[in-house]
Amino acid sequence: MDVEKGLVQDTGPGTVSPTATAAAGRSDSQASRDASILNSETETESVIVPETARQRGRREEIQLQDQTNLLPLRQVIVVFVGLSCALFCSLLDQTIVSTALPTIGQDFEQADIVSWVGTSYLLTSTAFQPMSGRLSDIFGRKVVLSASLLVFLVGTTLCAVAQSMTQLIAFRALAGIGGGGMMTLIMVIASDVVPLKERGKYQGILGGIVAAANSAGPLLGGVLSEKLTWRWCFYINLPLTVLSILVVTFLLPLKRVHGGVRRKLKQIDYLGCALTLIWTILVLLPLSWAGQQMPWSSVGVILPLALGGICLVLFCIVEWRFAHLPIVPMSLFANMTFLGAQIATFFSGMMFYTSLYYLPLYFQVIWGSSPLRSGILLLPLILTQTVTSFTTGLIVSKTGDYKINLMIGYLLWAIGSGLLATIDENTSLGKLVGFQILTGIGAGQTFQTGLIAVQASVAQSEMAVATGARNFFRLLGGTISLAVCAAILNGSLRSVASLLQRRTNGK
Repeated sequence: MDVEKGLVQDTGPGTVSPTATAAAGRSDSQASRDASILNSETETESVIVPETARQRGRREEIQLQDQTNLLPLRQVIVVFVGLSCALFCSLLDQTIVSTALPTIGQDFEQADIVSWVGTSYLLTSTAFQPMSGRLSDIFGRKVVLSASLLVFLVGTTLCAVAQSMTQLIAFRALAGIGGGGMMTLIMVIASDVVPLKERGKYQGILGGIVAAANSAGPLLGGVLSEKLTWRWCFYINLPLTVLSILVVTFLLPLKRVHGGVRRKLKQIDYLGCALTLIWTILVLLPLSWAGQQMPWSSVGVILPLALGGICLVLFCIVEWRFAHLPIVPMSLFANMTFLGAQIATFFSGMMFYTSLYYLPLYFQVIWGSSPLRSGILLLPLILTQTVTSFTTGLIVSKTGDYKINLMIGYLLWAIGSGLLATIDENTSLGKLVGFQILTGIGAGQTFQTGLIAVQASVAQSEMAVATGARNFFRLLGGTISLAVCAAILNGSLRSVASLLQRRTNGK
């Protein structure tokens, strides 16, 4: 099967066929088939999807399946500017408060719970990733993206004027709901409005924005909280969010999904949504506490993780056997390409967030750099990832082959990460820059290429839920890696402190 060989195509092996470009001029049913990655889609499904999964919800999927909305180049450019601004804002909000937390805690005199300012946004944005994809199938891409942008704008505005720590935490959670929907819907719409042949190029641009936003967050947060006030960490998002709302409202064409509001509300998998929220929160909360606020062996960590695991099992059973239109169809995981891409995305999220958070910590603690200088020292990684993401997108668009890029990218990333694991207080700046460049090339070559692999492995009707699942796994991997790294770091510090204490007592 060509998709398993890493070929994005419509007709011939190893190529991207012009049929996707011509899909806009055909009937809706034919456009849906042409916009799919393989013209052998029906054959593929019969091989990898159990018959019961195909039968379940088939009528609803036919009604929801195709929201492909190919646009002319000029309109694509304008729409992409708005989408890029929105993606930048949602991702910037994940990390911008990291360097402003001490100032916020001091301002409200509640440093003991200030970490919730970052955790609350991460929790809700992660939990709403998979749900937003299916909701866009039911209500339409533009409707759900507009609602997400509005929720994010309201939440961010309220954060900027919050008068207490409790208010700030609650408003951050509200902003996270909108931010999570924005992340998924932007990547889905980017694939809806351009032909398959051009998808790699535009997803590569989005990959560069992902890298830039994640790295700019700590840098901007430190500068704004030091030079102005921490409230500017939220004010800075408002103009770009308003611009995105205007572009989406007036320039993004609405492709309506047929059916009344009551019928659409009946199609929502309410039990699946509730279980998604519950198990995600029960898993991510103790992971954010473990090794920092509580030891890993404490009841406050083990009990929520166990309950979260039970709810995850229940979620899988509900989605597999009972959901009429599941948030995440379990049949997707029978597809080896989809499953492999999600596993790879999970581990790439672990590697990326570890570098993003702990390299600046190394610069500040070991080299004594300021938050501003530590952000500058991280630029080799970020700039390389940004450029590589864009160029890899062009390569995939030209060749239609994503598998070789993924293999080379992960190899380079593994080598770069291994070299970064060797750094100590004596590592030279030249070596550190070289290690970061190698890591950045690997990360840039795999991040959005992995998304193309996920979208290439599913039918057009499942592209939104597949994209939401991919973003969810990336953030889940990042959260787990930060918790594990924090536990390792704290354990190492305790060991060093204990050793120093014994040496002092020995004297």
